[in-house]
Amino acid sequence: TCPAGARHFGDFADPQSEVSILTAARGGYDLMPEMGMQPTNKYLPPRARANTCAAPVTEDDSIAPSGFLGLVDRVFSR
Repeated sequence: TCPAGARHFGDFADPQSEVSILTAARGGYDLMPEMGMQPTNKYLPPRARANTCAAPVTEDDSIAPSGFLGLVDRVFSR
């Protein structure tokens, strides 16, 4: 098995197998079905990413960098 959980193995011929259920739930698909090769693997679309930011990023001058970095920021933002 895949230690990172990126690959799942099972029997697609069994509709009750874990891999068949996962593929159906996530909308798995064959790569290049027009080639008629009938591959034995399926590809799952990426899952939606959770927003992990605690607060939205805003343009707030009160948190502007100071010192040398502030100078560089002001010079290059012109």
